[in-house]
Amino acid sequence: MNPDTKTACVTGATGMIGRRIVERLLTDGFHVRALTRNGRFDDPQVQVFKGGLEDEETLKAFLKGGHLIFHCAGEIHDESKMRQVNVLGTKGLLNLAKDLKIIYFCYISSAGVTGLSKRKMVTEQTKCFPMNLYEQTKWEAERLVENSFQPSTRTIILRPTNVVDAGYSPGLDTILKPSLLNRLKIFLKGGESAHIVHARDVASAALFFLNKESVANGSFLVSRDHEPFNTFAGLRAACNALKNRLPWDGVRPAPHLPLMFPYVIRFVKYRGKTNFGDIQYSSEKLISEGFVFSFKFKDMVSDLMKQSKIK
Repeated sequence: MNPDTKTACVTGATGMIGRRIVERLLTDGFHVRALTRNGRFDDPQVQVFKGGLEDEETLKAFLKGGHLIFHCAGEIHDESKMRQVNVLGTKGLLNLAKDLKIIYFCYISSAGVTGLSKRKMVTEQTKCFPMNLYEQTKWEAERLVENSFQPSTRTIILRPTNVVDAGYSPGLDTILKPSLLNRLKIFLKGGESAHIVHARDVASAALFFLNKESVANGSFLVSRDHEPFNTFAGLRAACNALKNRLPWDGVRPAPHLPLMFPYVIRFVKYRGKTNFGDIQYSSEKLISEGFVFSFKFKDMVSDLMKQSKIK
């Protein structure tokens, strides 16, 4: 694929994953278009289209002449908008794109679509039982993506776990900051997997398949759950070791209760709709295709600490 002659269209381009994808596309020499609600993007090389997935005329202009689509836009927080954005927005985008000369379509979904599972190791073949509206709408959008294009369009669905980036680690800042309350939280649930993966790794996976013509269309989990320190207690210990420049080989997870304790609390709170704390999402399929994560796990934690409240 010759990047100089290809135009890549990125929805959700100002989001955590979207902006990392844009960075990679520009570095690799692609012409890049960004769909954003505020109509702004930091890099002047990017052609910006102001609007959302519901703006049909804007979408038409955004997609016209495009060759690749990276669909990162989605509603995570507001349940009243999830179906409109995640399902109907994706459907509208696909309806406009299916008659164009799109050669590559990458949809950023979520490992959460698997939902409730009794398996300790989740793979792409694990049956999906979404537990909440966000997971349900992302799962529905996946089905739309799978059935929208002809074989001439390479279609890749990525299912990242909890995505973090430098200065942005949702759900981790409060529990990992040193305080008595947070030490108690770590003691209670420290053994549970944190499921973190860096946005740079997700972006790398999104572009990884561009020239992998031998790889069949399908979904791929993007996870670093195989890392032994990817638990709350492990991350707390890693932060402490990096802050105090301790030898990495001597790092051990912070003390914590057995996994049954936090599981029982969640089981009662969510009326049985919860997974056990040691569930992992496997990246074996992705790695088997030759994908390599961007940096070592400790370097990823160090990157998170640079501009965040984790100290």
